[in-house]
Amino acid sequence: MNAEQIEDRANKALGYLTDSDQTAADLKHEAEKALAMYESSVDARFLYEEGSVEIRKAKARQATGGSYLAYLDAQREYDAVANKRKSEALVVDWCRSLYANYRQGK
Repeated sequence: MNAEQIEDRANKALGYLTDSDQTAADLKHEAEKALAMYESSVDARFLYEEGSVEIRKAKARQATGGSYLAYLDAQREYDAVANKRKSEALVVDWCRSLYANYRQGK
């Protein structure tokens, strides 16, 4: 790789990191909101069920339908962006190291 290629790759990685800040925050918020909605629906349903505590918990979790799946989907979307951001951050570090080595070799 020459210096121009290293700079281009680093710029691409930095661009992704900059552009995805808000997206990552929004997806994290959606995941947290979905989890809060699931937990509040389980807690509310728990109050109205009858039987032992364990039976009430099980009935409450069962009655929530797909709200936990909605949380898992939101968390998966956030994790995909977060993992890509981590990869791009590693690319930036790699490019810095590679560029430093390239400059020392000149």
